[in-house]
Amino acid sequence: MHRLVYAAALAAALSGAASAEVRHPKSLLAMSPERFRAATTLLDDPLEFHATFSTQKAHRGGFGLFNGNGHDNHLRAIVDKVTGQTRYEVRTQVRYYGAQRAYRAAHFATATGLQKAPLTLEHDSLEPCGTNDNNANLNCALTKTIAFELDEAAVRWIAAHDQRGWSFKLKDDSGEDIRTGIVPAEAAGLLKAVDEYRSRLRRTQLSSGPGLPTG
Repeated sequence: MHRLVYAAALAAALSGAASAEVRHPKSLLAMSPERFRAATTLLDDPLEFHATFSTQKAHRGGFGLFNGNGHDNHLRAIVDKVTGQTRYEVRTQVRYYGAQRAYRAAHFATATGLQKAPLTLEHDSLEPCGTNDNNANLNCALTKTIAFELDEAAVRWIAAHDQRGWSFKLKDDSGEDIRTGIVPAEAAGLLKAVDEYRSRLRRTQLSSGPGLPTG
């Protein structure tokens, strides 16, 4: 009997773990770091002190006509053009039906263990049906853009993951949490683009005078 109970508990645990795993589209898993690097966009205004990289256009999950609920993730990097210091963030666009949600934090794993980060952005789009009554009746979808920051060590750790990728959870006040993730190739591609840009900055600085820190 004890063996049967143990086997049933183990099966339930494995089933729960499988259901918690983030499953990415095959087209996303097939992308290499080089493809992500090539598709990463750069906004570099000469009259601004920061340059912004984004993987948003590298792969779009989309919200199909018959798939109203969903989310789409991408990475961003903001590089200080004077010091070379870089901030990284995860951005998620969420579309859903029902009562308005309030996300406050993100939970995610790093090399040093489970971490919690406050959201740096939670922006609601201006849908025409912004009342809870309309949403509860499923008359139209709501969209929200969410962001939280990662340090560079975490991004490099994500890039070194196996193909299954890195998962994070967006925590909602009412329990409508979202578990999703980023594939390692996306992080690796963004890092390639940022590293190349910072190398160009250093060469430019060295050729024209005082340069960027080399560390």
